[in-house]
Amino acid sequence: MIQHIARRGLEYGPALFKRAKEEQPQLEMPTGGAVLLIVTFIVSMMAICLVQYTLTDVLPILAMVETPAAAITVSNHDEPASKDEKESLLETGPTITLVHQKPITSSIRGTIRYLVSEGGKLARWRGFRYQMIYAFAAGWVINGLEALVPRFCGSAIITAAIAGAVTANLHAAWTHKVISMPSDVRFWSRIPGRKEWKVLALPAAVAATMPYVSLFISKGFISLFGLDREARRNEFADYNGGQMASFILRWVAVLVISVSCTLFLCLPALVTQVRVEASILPEEHDTIVPFDRTFGGKVVSKVLGGTGCVSFMDAWRSFNWEARRRLIKLYIKGFMCIASLAFILVHVLALEVFLVMGPELGKFLAEAKNHPMLS
Repeated sequence: MIQHIARRGLEYGPALFKRAKEEQPQLEMPTGGAVLLIVTFIVSMMAICLVQYTLTDVLPILAMVETPAAAITVSNHDEPASKDEKESLLETGPTITLVHQKPITSSIRGTIRYLVSEGGKLARWRGFRYQMIYAFAAGWVINGLEALVPRFCGSAIITAAIAGAVTANLHAAWTHKVISMPSDVRFWSRIPGRKEWKVLALPAAVAATMPYVSLFISKGFISLFGLDREARRNEFADYNGGQMASFILRWVAVLVISVSCTLFLCLPALVTQVRVEASILPEEHDTIVPFDRTFGGKVVSKVLGGTGCVSFMDAWRSFNWEARRRLIKLYIKGFMCIASLAFILVHVLALEVFLVMGPELGKFLAEAKNHPMLS
């Protein structure tokens, strides 16, 4: 029966598709206009991807590892007029003031200007090739595991954890490329060894699973509030004021829970992973932003007989509240910039479509609205 249905589908499928294509409203577009729209769309997607990489990957990683520097200023007293004043100054000495400098990553523009001055014009996209390699490897591992592991509730979390642990060294190489000064070190030389993998596996697995855990928590509250059942019934037109208010408030609660999961699960896991990776950066590699390799005295260098890497818990604890607020502000600013850019590009595409098609676009939309297959 399955073979018969498949054969009949192959026989009549192309004919039905051709008939539907002939019956639906046709929209003729000039070749030049089509090329213009395609080029604009491709350029827009590339611009959004590059801006997103800078604002949501490069700058946050630098903010996660930056340790604001402190400048020491020594100020001498004015030349005293009498002998007694000179003797008192010899006892007190010069005044030493410790001034905490403003972090480099406190503003988007300031950070980008600093990166360009230190690493050139392409520094704002530093590590992009490493990120592509890591993303390809992680996707390949996840797809392979999904084909091998049977699907069950929570299988996505296990798959993500294994994939994160397997590709932990590649993620560390990406982080090292982003936070280190420009150098001629090759990609394979940046990948940590097997000994470092034991340190990187746990933070990488946790960081990879937290988005799925947050998704499961959000879906659980959606089911708990009965929002999925109401969406399937689609009876919103019959709701009174109280029912609609309850429906909206429950969705707001789900949104608050999702944001809370991002702030208290996903963000700490990612910060922990990046800071653990930064702690194993070879000492001969200088960082592009100020970075305390001792993590406030919690890490002892291997040269001095220590482990040379920060522990899982200390990686997050050493990331103080001022740095956390700065990182959250950076993510919010980046989101607003990307949303504004996408808003502008969508309107540019819409304007090009209108200019290319002219009155034909209005006729096509009117016919499509009345067409049974499109309405």
